[in-house]
Amino acid sequence: MADSTQVIVVGEAATSSTSNVPDDKHWEDFFHEVTPPDNYEESMNQVSKFIASLRCTEDRVVLITSGGTTVPLEQFTVRFVDNFSSGTRGSSSAECFHQHSYRIIFLYRQKSLQPYLRHVASPLDVLELDGPTNVKVKPSELSRVHTLLSSYVNFKEQCLQLTYVSLGDYLWLLKGISRELDQLGRRAMLYLAAAVSDFYIPRQQMPQHKIPSDTPNKEHGVLFSLVPKMLRPLTSKWAPNAYIISFKLETDTELLLPKAKKALERYNHNMVIANLLTTRKEQVTVVERGGCITEINNPDADKEIEELIVNHIVRKHDEFIRSKS
Repeated sequence: MADSTQVIVVGEAATSSTSNVPDDKHWEDFFHEVTPPDNYEESMNQVSKFIASLRCTEDRVVLITSGGTTVPLEQFTVRFVDNFSSGTRGSSSAECFHQHSYRIIFLYRQKSLQPYLRHVASPLDVLELDGPTNVKVKPSELSRVHTLLSSYVNFKEQCLQLTYVSLGDYLWLLKGISRELDQLGRRAMLYLAAAVSDFYIPRQQMPQHKIPSDTPNKEHGVLFSLVPKMLRPLTSKWAPNAYIISFKLETDTELLLPKAKKALERYNHNMVIANLLTTRKEQVTVVERGGCITEINNPDADKEIEELIVNHIVRKHDEFIRSKS
């Protein structure tokens, strides 16, 4: 389907239409149709300062995106369309990149999992009362919490964390951060693990207030536009010097590799990490620009596959930095 496809959904019926509008027109139109987040300027000021502090260093920097995106159905949003992602892959990968001494911009969905904090299901479960006014960590949890807290404190010193909620928030921040990161050349990496919605509703087509549920016919039509493929401006305009990794999630084994290869051919980034919904925690296929394919398998139930993925990526990023072409 072309980037301009629109999907009309009324009940369970759907139709689509396509056009041959140039790709640049699509993503430029998107940013005219979707407003930036309220805190965009503040967030970008933080990013600019973070990047400026690294210009005279040799530190490697990775933007990690994590979690799902919402698509509002009203301007004053009550209802929205969501996609599943708790942020496990992004937050786990951030810990692994931290272990490799990368500086990190962690762009994550508000209330999704965060590095290190994700290991404590509820802070109250590791605490106990110590007299009428004091609280302490349970003796059985003390060693684990000390290790986590030590890692988290160090992580926060090396990391800039930013949040988003909607698809528009995410793409505005991705665009802005990518442009700043490109100043660091090949030392910069984009690790795009967020689950990004495929469809959105342009603001001018959205009702201002909550869609009523008491209309006589009980039916509402929603016109969704297909989100432009932002990998195109990302690789050609926003961060052409960076090492860029995208993810491809499928449910059909037969589609996985062909779609990963097609994405690399179309957008000319560096790597696609392809995985199936049912086995994504045990197996991924790494497809690189140039045709190299690597299977990463994790037979250890006590080990997260992100450690193996990041180890592989760090080696490839090192080769990328050292290469002259």
